Amino acid sequence: MRPSDCDALTFAKPIQLTVSPQGGSPVSPTLFLLSRLQPAGSSQEVGSQSGPNVCLAAGFRPNEGDMVLETTGGPVSVKTNPARLSATTKTYYYPGFSNDTISSCKLGEAKSSSNKTDDQPDRIYPVKAQQNFFVLLISGVRLIFAKAVAFNTILTVRTLVV
Repeated sequence: MRPSDCDALTFAKPIQLTVSPQGGSPVSPTLFLLSRLQPAGSSQEVGSQSGPNVCLAAGFRPNEGDMVLETTGGPVSVKTNPARLSATTKTYYYPGFSNDTISSCKLGEAKSSSNKTDDQPDRIYPVKAQQNFFVLLISGVRLIFAKAVAFNTILTVRTLVV
């Protein structure tokens, strides 16, 4: 019998299964503000580009709650019920998206820091890149030299033996 010869039968409402960790104590989240990295030499501030900015809530429990995104357009509240459970840590992870610039976000008692941090890479370090290139170049030359010495030694021994 082919599947096209059969009719689909529905006997009841679909079952929705929700899996949640048993008996875990509440864990406060760690919040991260994420935005696109600006190209080198760009004069724009971090988060001022078009496209979504993200507040990532990591490692929290329980998943019920409201994430408040402080954006340039005003505060936006987002439900964290669809957060995903990590199988290893038994905690939840949830990204809150906004097309406006996110200055901070809050989930429960945890609050993120400002989007403007000192560790943003504002330029590429050409001196370190040049040093890495020279180290790689010298290593390649040493490898070629070592192979040449080994090959010459083998040919010399072969010539003396024959």
